[in-house]
Amino acid sequence: MLSLCTGAFAWSGDGLIGGFNAWKAAHGKSYGSTDAEASALAAWSSNDAIIRSHNAKNLSWTLGHNEWSDMTWEQFSTTVMSELFLNRNPKNARRVHLKDTEHALALPKAVDWVKQGAVTPVKNQRHCGSCWAFSTTGAVEGGLAIATGKLVSLSEEELELVQCDTNGDHGCKGGLMDNAFEWIAEGNPLCTESTYPYTSGAGLTGTCKKACNGEVSLTSHKDVPSGDEDALRAAVAKQPVSVAIEADKSAFQLYQSGVIDSASCGKELDHGVLVVGYGTDTATGKDYWKIKNSWGGTWGEEGFVRVVQGKNMCGISSQASYPKGVHMAAPTPPTPPGPPPKTTTHYGDPKAGCLSDEIEVQVQGLGGDFCSSACSLFKPCPTDVPSSVTAKPMCALKEAGTLKEYCALVCAPAEDVVDGQIRDQKKADGACGASASCKMAGAGVGICTYDD
Repeated sequence: MLSLCTGAFAWSGDGLIGGFNAWKAAHGKSYGSTDAEASALAAWSSNDAIIRSHNAKNLSWTLGHNEWSDMTWEQFSTTVMSELFLNRNPKNARRVHLKDTEHALALPKAVDWVKQGAVTPVKNQRHCGSCWAFSTTGAVEGGLAIATGKLVSLSEEELELVQCDTNGDHGCKGGLMDNAFEWIAEGNPLCTESTYPYTSGAGLTGTCKKACNGEVSLTSHKDVPSGDEDALRAAVAKQPVSVAIEADKSAFQLYQSGVIDSASCGKELDHGVLVVGYGTDTATGKDYWKIKNSWGGTWGEEGFVRVVQGKNMCGISSQASYPKGVHMAAPTPPTPPGPPPKTTTHYGDPKAGCLSDEIEVQVQGLGGDFCSSACSLFKPCPTDVPSSVTAKPMCALKEAGTLKEYCALVCAPAEDVVDGQIRDQKKADGACGASASCKMAGAGVGICTYDD
């Protein structure tokens, strides 16, 4: 999709209107009313002015139009940010800090887990404050890829996260990555995205459903000491790390490229993202954190953003954590099949049990069996038959060596038998219902039987 940005795209002769229309076409935007379109145009025009003014300053990062350009930053904030303030609750968080020696060791000068195959493609949370779920799954995906060599996209919807995690998280209204890690470790392994796809982008959280036997789990998580970027660097050298940042300003909404280094990006945490690496920008010499966002691949640097190191920029080191012991969960064994439903009518399948006045009958030379009751001139056959059966109950069988007679469901009377063969086998089988078949008996008729 074309990313439209001031200086790289020439507006038509209609000026801002032409630019707005070109942007709408590029991003597939439409509005339900003229008032809604006028509001979108006003926001887009204001953002266009912000972009032009910022880029004229030649700072270390640039702004540009993207799919969020038709929102004011206030609208943008309420659409994609977390309503739940992203601040650890000391009573709930398992605060297991890194030892000082862990980040005193020599670390690589640059790390990029994207290039090392531990990061799934950028996703899009759309109109839902589910950033915390995307940050959580991204960290678990990375941990699994590093541990097993398998890069698997996991389900934000399931947490599964957005729909099922009730460990202090609130779906589209926000949540905490620490809470989500705990929820997974407490026996709630994640489904893959393919088995439980993301559908909450319309801003509505659906009903929790168990769509699979959980496939990926973890044993615990670790919190990185708040504000310690050396500790964060040591953690990121091991695996992708979940962090919370302040992202409700235009520097993030309209970010296009480069390294954000802005005093206006504070520490009021409202957005969960994933740190996937660090390095040094060759153009500016600035050390940066590389972050995977969840606003789609047309935002920023193909869905990623870089912020400067060493200043706790946007609060990046204020609340960092990562999962431990990520592994493929043992599949839940299938529930063994239960017994067939108990028979409630005569002439049923013996495997489901016969009624108290019936016995299991097997006709000599005839495969299968059925439940049958005794009958005589003075004791007619029961007329209640299994569902969908149209065969007729008849006193059709005699026990060898005795005078005892038994009932059977006759599916092919004598007139439907020619030379010892059932004339219309399909019709006769249909008369026996879904689970039985019609077979020739020595009495010259076809009767319904169940396979052994």
